[in-house]
Parts: sequence; structure tokens; C-alpha cells
Amino acid sequence: MVEEFLENQEQKAKDLAIASLAISVSCIFMTAGLLSFIGAIIGHIAWGRLKSVGNTSHTGFAMAGIIVGYAATALFMLILIAIIAVFATDPTTWY
Repeated sequence: MVEEFLENQEQKAKDLAIASLAISVSCIFMTAGLLSFIGAIIGHIAWGRLKSVGNTSHTGFAMAGIIVGYAATALFMLILIAIIAVFATDPTTWY
């Protein structure tokens, strides 16, 4: 009974790690990176759960979800700041 519970928790952690990468990548295409931090948060949760059950087989997926999520969000923010800066310094804007 306990072994089944531990195997179930391990499988859920593996699924969560894969989901973190999938969400991070899909948010790049669906929201231009604005919501990719959600995949990074899920990756942190998955990484913690994988460490708690003692499994290291899917930690790469969790780390990739974290890295892609944060990188996509940071890139979106940089592009947004650049767009705002261009409009703020252009004297021919509508305001």
C-alpha cells in the first residue's frame, strides 16, 4: 500500500516536470512569453517533489521548464521596455 502511494507520487512529480516544460514553451507561442513564468513556477514545484521522492530521472525537464519560463518572461519584459522607450522618446507620437 505504501509502495503504491510512493510510486503514485513519483509519477505525479514526473508528469509535473514534463508539464512545466510544455507550459513554458506553449506560453511563448500563445502569449509571446508574458505568462511563461507559470511554467517556471510549476517547474520549481516539480523539482522539489522529485527531490523529495528521491528521483532524478526527470529533473532535466523541470530545470528546462524553469529556465525557458524565466528566459521567455525576461525577453518579453525587455521587448516591452524597448517598445515603451521608443514611443516615449519619439517626438512625433500621438500625445
